[in-house]
Amino acid sequence: MRIKTLDIEEFASGEHRGKTVQNVQGDSFLFRGGSRTGKTLTFNAILYNLLGARHTVDLATGRQNEVELRFTNGTRFFRGNPRAEFENGGEVLTGGDASDEFSELLGDTDLIKSHFVHSHLGKMPLDDLGKDDRISLIRAVTNDELRQRLSRFEDAEEQLEELVIETEDEKRRATENLEEIQREIQSLESQKEKYEDIESKIDSGELADLSERLLRDEDLESRLDQLFREKEGLRKQLRKLHRKKRKQQNYDSEVNQIIAEAVNDFVCPTCDRRITTEKAKNRIQTGNCPYCGRDHSLEGLKEQISERINRSDDLLSELETEIEELQSQRDQVDQDIEKIRDDRPEIGDLDGFVKRRLDRFDHDLDLLRDHVEEELENVVQSLEEARAEEQRLQEKQENAEDRLEAYQESLVSASEQVEELTQESFEAGIQEFSEKWEEIYNEMNSSLELEIDIDPEGTIQFPGRNNVREYDRGGNLSGSELHLLNISFACTLAMFATESEATEWDTVVLDEPFSNLQEPENREAAIEYILSMDKQVIATSSDDSLDGRFENVEVLSREALQTRLGEFT
Repeated sequence: MRIKTLDIEEFASGEHRGKTVQNVQGDSFLFRGGSRTGKTLTFNAILYNLLGARHTVDLATGRQNEVELRFTNGTRFFRGNPRAEFENGGEVLTGGDASDEFSELLGDTDLIKSHFVHSHLGKMPLDDLGKDDRISLIRAVTNDELRQRLSRFEDAEEQLEELVIETEDEKRRATENLEEIQREIQSLESQKEKYEDIESKIDSGELADLSERLLRDEDLESRLDQLFREKEGLRKQLRKLHRKKRKQQNYDSEVNQIIAEAVNDFVCPTCDRRITTEKAKNRIQTGNCPYCGRDHSLEGLKEQISERINRSDDLLSELETEIEELQSQRDQVDQDIEKIRDDRPEIGDLDGFVKRRLDRFDHDLDLLRDHVEEELENVVQSLEEARAEEQRLQEKQENAEDRLEAYQESLVSASEQVEELTQESFEAGIQEFSEKWEEIYNEMNSSLELEIDIDPEGTIQFPGRNNVREYDRGGNLSGSELHLLNISFACTLAMFATESEATEWDTVVLDEPFSNLQEPENREAAIEYILSMDKQVIATSSDDSLDGRFENVEVLSREALQTRLGEFT
């Protein structure tokens, strides 16, 4: 599928219009002209027709665009704003149907766009593609079936990772709620026991005797009131502190998971995928960004987390100290109460619970009996409800544990499959692609040969005598190397795409491909290789010495132009 005719009626708000080219016969075509003559506009107009305005490179196209391409397979596509038209075998579709059908015919957007090499550094295919996208494209053109299998397992791995996190959180919440309801059951059972004790004391007459003794001895009653109130106040304070301590301990135990788990709530802006917790943890441990994996200092983040952990430790220490002090005070109060009981054995096992209820009903045992019966009924009902809730939470906890175990086993299996398929795809396709890319690059480069390696993560490396350079780190590759790497990558991708039938698209479009090749030998080698490819090559240049190298040349001027390329393959 190559371009047969190109008709740019209007593009980029009217900048490109008004010039006609006829009787083009060869495969290769050169648009040659000086600055601002429409070379890059033509490059973008073709890209606009194929993929739409948002895929043009370094250009705001505006609203006035009408570009039509006819192809060697007999199809035609017109894209304008807002009109679209697709013709195939005499059938004409319009609007969204036309765009959808044409997109289906072209195939993978990233693959098509990678056949276009812009002149500006940073706007080229290797810069436009994230690491994962590079690997995905290479797999698509070398072994698409394997790529699809790997993609399914990667999706499963990602989904299982999220399910594990969600289920761990569900289990944690169920455990916390279960512990809370069990504390409530313990409290209700204690209340039930105390109310039953009061009821027994009333029935036996013991409470009546005790009430009379307290009423006769005001000093004893006053001293007991003071001690019981003090003990109750300490009990409430201790209960509050224990709740704070449990909360802080939960936070302290989870703080090391916070960063790694937090990335699951965000999508990587580079690859548009979620990052798994384990991958984030590994990246953090090696000093890399948990999102993109690049070398990035996390010292500031670590310092913040360390401060939060230190503050948490300090707070726990303060809480434990305060709890110890209150427990010491409570022990002293208990000792004072026990001393009174030793001195006055007639008060028996009287405690604050009984004393407060005697006082509440002014020692009226009939009213107290009614109250105790009512409270016992309420406590028993609350106990039944709490035990039912305990059973429900236990079942929920067990269910979460069972699902968590199953998800974890499935996650391990999926991860193993991803690892195996990643290695298989690397051996089956990525290495082959890397070797062919290296071969093509070195055919274009007459200088020292360059080794090109692609690792399974998509990092492009250039092993050298003393060090290993990486494409992504920038700053250590010359402009000439960057241009040749991108041009050779596009040519290699186009070659594999045709052989694997990943797409019918068979045209490479290059914007000023030789402008950064300063050495004449490199420039000549690159031109010779590009024009020898069994591909349609459309190129732009300001170099008039190239006119004799291309079978078809159109000289552009600064006038607004309309271009028609007729009957070329």
